[in-house]
Amino acid sequence: MRLFVGTLDGYKLDSKGRLLIPTKWRERLGKEFYMAAVTVRGCKCLTLYPVEHFEAIYESIQFGTENQKYDAATSLFDNAEEAVLDSQGRFTVNQRLKEAAGLTNESTVVFKGKGKIIEIWNTDEYEKIYNSYDHSQGVYDLMDKLKGNVD
Repeated sequence: MRLFVGTLDGYKLDSKGRLLIPTKWRERLGKEFYMAAVTVRGCKCLTLYPVEHFEAIYESIQFGTENQKYDAATSLFDNAEEAVLDSQGRFTVNQRLKEAAGLTNESTVVFKGKGKIIEIWNTDEYEKIYNSYDHSQGVYDLMDKLKGNVD
């Protein structure tokens, strides 16, 4: 599977709440996919998941007590919807998910490729999340920390 990478801006929800998927990502995402409003470091965005990846996430939360599984499924599904691209490569974001992701009709958005998923940020929330990250660390420094090789 090819990963989603890069930052693409200049996209906008139209007056009907539809958003155009960047051409280079449409085939990888698939005509049918899942979308979920998520919060990262206190910042809200909409995340798009290819079907197989979303289903794998569901399978990965099927461990623990019944209450833990219930809580994880509730968190995953309560702010998620199925989505379908139209013939022009657009999908519609319903009002509930727009509110949960900090989006409105006519919002200008930033697309972020994040490996197996695509994040969609309104420009204000994107600025907040971008500024919450320590840009002085390099990718190898972060990889070493993940592997436990550095304090």
